[in-house]
Amino acid sequence: MNAILRYACPEDAEALGRLHYTCWQETYRGLLPDGYLDKMSPEKSEKIFRSTGCRDLIVAICGGEIIGECGFGASRDGDLENCGEIQGIYVLKKFQRRGIGRRLIELALDRIASRGYNKVCLWVLKGNEKAEAFYRAEGFLPDGAEKTQPFNEIRYVADIKR
Repeated sequence: MNAILRYACPEDAEALGRLHYTCWQETYRGLLPDGYLDKMSPEKSEKIFRSTGCRDLIVAICGGEIIGECGFGASRDGDLENCGEIQGIYVLKKFQRRGIGRRLIELALDRIASRGYNKVCLWVLKGNEKAEAFYRAEGFLPDGAEKTQPFNEIRYVADIKR
């Protein structure tokens, strides 16, 4: 798949809102309560991206359309030292299993490593077996940390080997 990867810019917020909304509907329907997903909208997702200025975000583009994204930064977990975080990675269902997610995560890991972090974490919704298999294939393993709010999630961690 010939997707182009680049860093997101503020002008991408609307397209990212649509992508985020669509991916959540495709990925989490059946894993999260329908009522929660029904309250989402592309506009609400767009506001999130506008509020951050689309910083620390990589997008995948195919045919002029943003079809995937990966957000990254410092870990938000206080119990991890010298750790970056993959804060979200989404690829539209029709573009999955084509190496786009792998390319997104590899570029994000490069950026995290360039900031001096030697490991990286991410959170996975409990029961999202596809995502868990993907992260395991990328070298991530659960470290035993879990949270229940707002959702049941499992933390995965990997060493950065650069």
